[in-house]
Amino acid sequence: MASELNPEQIKKLIDYANSFDAERNKRWVNASHKLESFGQFIVVTVQGLGKLDSKLLKEDELLVQQNTTSSPFGDMSDHITMSYLWILGAYEIIRSLDQRARKESDFLPDKKESLQQLKWRFERLRIPLAKFEAARKHSETDSHIAYPGINTELGIAWQVSQDTWMTRRELSDSMLELFESINA
Repeated sequence: MASELNPEQIKKLIDYANSFDAERNKRWVNASHKLESFGQFIVVTVQGLGKLDSKLLKEDELLVQQNTTSSPFGDMSDHITMSYLWILGAYEIIRSLDQRARKESDFLPDKKESLQQLKWRFERLRIPLAKFEAARKHSETDSHIAYPGINTELGIAWQVSQDTWMTRRELSDSMLELFESINA
């Protein structure tokens, strides 16, 4: 395949593979270590999601500022798919932490409410993305499909009801800030 690509396409592929927000990634790495009491594997998983978030953040900025993506193929399908997968993975981390916090009184006792609230926010988007049905808490108002779109300030977003759009960036910011607020 490489022999079929011209030098400009190859440069775009390299730029795409290497573009991420290093400072954001560093924040994720630091925050991930605050979760070690849950288990070592969560640290690696959160770091992986953080690296993906750091790449998606840059891609969202490009999309918003230049109305394009870094994809050498000229479409947004990779970005939408990676954003979708980020939501699914991040939700599982939040769900697991919330579950343990509810079962064990000494696990993140000062973050129980914040974890639950964030889990509910993620659920509103994750359920229609993964199950093609509205989240139970919003079954009267929300669609069974989360329709992808673009928020002109924050990038990839999904419409979950007639008047509600949810951005990956807002969920990501909330998750990162919550993790950073944990006293290790």
